[in-house]
Amino acid sequence: MKSHSLPAVIAVVDDDESVRLAIASLLRSCGWTVCTYASGGELLAGIDESKFCLVVADVQMPEMDGFALVRKLAVRRPDIPVVFVTAYATSDMAERTIMAGAVGFFTKPLDDVLFLFRVAEIAGTAPR
Repeated sequence: MKSHSLPAVIAVVDDDESVRLAIASLLRSCGWTVCTYASGGELLAGIDESKFCLVVADVQMPEMDGFALVRKLAVRRPDIPVVFVTAYATSDMAERTIMAGAVGFFTKPLDDVLFLFRVAEIAGTAPR
């Protein structure tokens, strides 16, 4: 795959710092620019001026879960797709995430190859 000259900017939202940093590191290792957020509220605080091509968000977070976040994004920035990640996957949750508008659903720990392939599809860029 050919690299994109300007890296896509991806937001990672997860209340678990170690998971947030691990996902960000994985994405950066492929050449994408990543901004990290500990909560949906942090992300939404600057979302109107952002140039994100994708949001990767945990489903289960305190205060604002992933479902609430995707609803708010749909109103304010419907152009930004959302991929959900969770450590507590069920078939019902997978169905709910797609019905909520997410374009992807992955369980933790991530299958790096499948995850990066899907991110590349959504971002329209190839990982380096």
